[in-house]
Amino acid sequence: MPRKPLALANWKMTMTVADSLTFVHDAQAQLGAILAKLDLVICPPYTALWPVAQELRNLYARDGYTLHLGGQNCAATTDIARTGEISAELLADAGCRWVMLGHWETRRHLDDDDTTVNRKLHLALAAGLTPILLVGEGKQQSSVADALAQQLPRLLEGCRAGQVATMTFVYEPEGQIGLNAPAGAAHVGRGCALIREWVRTHFDAATAAQIRIIYGGSVTPEHAADLPTHPDVDGLGASSRGRDAATFAAIVRRIVQAKLTGET
Repeated sequence: MPRKPLALANWKMTMTVADSLTFVHDAQAQLGAILAKLDLVICPPYTALWPVAQELRNLYARDGYTLHLGGQNCAATTDIARTGEISAELLADAGCRWVMLGHWETRRHLDDDDTTVNRKLHLALAAGLTPILLVGEGKQQSSVADALAQQLPRLLEGCRAGQVATMTFVYEPEGQIGLNAPAGAAHVGRGCALIREWVRTHFDAATAAQIRIIYGGSVTPEHAADLPTHPDVDGLGASSRGRDAATFAAIVRRIVQAKLTGET
């Protein structure tokens, strides 16, 4: 069965509640029934999760399709004595169905390592959230294959094949964040293919065929047409260009065109 394309918008530490609701309405209006052809996941700041969840519920009741809601991170513990953090359970209670884990910025600024991300992964699964796991080579790592071979065993330790099959992986080289253009299509395709091959080798072919792998890192509408044409690239993620509904809608249309040939 073909994998459903996926688009991801990570808004980071910006977008007010009003901004977030405006984006949701504008994206729904611009994309319309295209939203039924892929999963479009938005990850607003925590302050906007609840109102956005309510609005998405209303839009789904009206149209039968809408965007999906995710958190940008979660705590690595269920201990409530964690001022300033948010648990996987609280994300689910606010209306999230997805959660990003292992972003380079949480690694840099919050000292997350692979072991910490693995704890978060298991807590997310226990809370009923679908993990969006970010992987890729660091700025000081020249070999994509070596970087993934080090990361993936630690990140997926203790996971069953059935759990891995539900996950989305984001291939995001650290050095590509915040640039004017993404990595080249050949590099992106190879990185995503290496992730799928690793899962095939360490789990099984069925699991590797089910996981969705997208690319993130300075994605633009101009490059969005070529990047998803590789068979192992199931979609794209964006941050700065994922906060403008018109720009992100252009990226989404190109994903759908690339993965569902002839459709707009």
